[in-house]
Amino acid sequence: MKILPEFWLRTPPALFPCLLGFIGLGLAWRRAAEIWFVTPWIGEGILLVSCVLFMATGTFYHMKLSLRPSIIFDDLKVGPARGAVSAGSMCLMLYATALTPYMYELAQLCWWAAVLQHAAYMVCVTLSLAKSHTKLSEVNPTLILPFVGYIVASIGGPGLGHTTLSGFFLMITIPGCLFIITISLINLRKYSINKTLRASYFIILAPLSIYGIGAFNIWPTEVYTVFWYIALICGLCMLPFLGWFSTGGWTPAWGAFTFPLSVFAGVMLTGAQSHFGLIADIGSVVSLGIATLVVPYVVWKTYRHWLEGKLAHSTGAVVLK
Repeated sequence: MKILPEFWLRTPPALFPCLLGFIGLGLAWRRAAEIWFVTPWIGEGILLVSCVLFMATGTFYHMKLSLRPSIIFDDLKVGPARGAVSAGSMCLMLYATALTPYMYELAQLCWWAAVLQHAAYMVCVTLSLAKSHTKLSEVNPTLILPFVGYIVASIGGPGLGHTTLSGFFLMITIPGCLFIITISLINLRKYSINKTLRASYFIILAPLSIYGIGAFNIWPTEVYTVFWYIALICGLCMLPFLGWFSTGGWTPAWGAFTFPLSVFAGVMLTGAQSHFGLIADIGSVVSLGIATLVVPYVVWKTYRHWLEGKLAHSTGAVVLK
């Protein structure tokens, strides 16, 4: 009878980033089924498994918070967790997108709940940063999730009738995104980056890809094309540094690889859908193939680590007793 409490009382926010990538992978395969002769059940199957995992994980984490709400500030004392907690509300945004073809009204409710929850998490992260006296030298791409993560709402927002608001999220977050990326790159050049933080720099690919997907859903082709090429160039520039990102082998920080890979595959697929030619076709196949191999592997490793009782300790998350 003691197994279940011990299980959910050690639910860490580090589970959410890999789930974000897992749901994103399902959405990428859903788009692939729209343009290639592949069965739609691949994407829908991935979405079913990933959404069930998200519902269970989200329930466990919020049950833990209900016992002591201040836990969230304890979790946010650890730098990478500031992004991981916000990944939970971003998962809910993608969950709403996954539900849209099946339960439109519920998807609407989830979408709004996700936007409001993300705002609450952003406030919590801001307060945590203020209390910790974080310096600019400590800024890294994990802060993109709480402060720029609203852009994930633009993936499913237009399909739910929120085109204008989705476009607003995209536009208003661009300055913050550029600021965080710029400071992070300056810090990368000036200071020695711990191996466990190297994977976080791969997150830079995620917002640039989402701006492309959002532009595809909202703005004219001319605007979308610019964002698509920015995402493509960023992806190509990161290729030579894959060994640097993954130095030391798997750690829970590898969750940072999953969502960027999934949304990069997604934006490449929009290029194929827009008939951008051979580059888009090859980019779509290669990126979706890599994401399909890497994302489930990271999810499996992360959840196995959690089930073994090691994940909360290795990520610095609070464990209630």
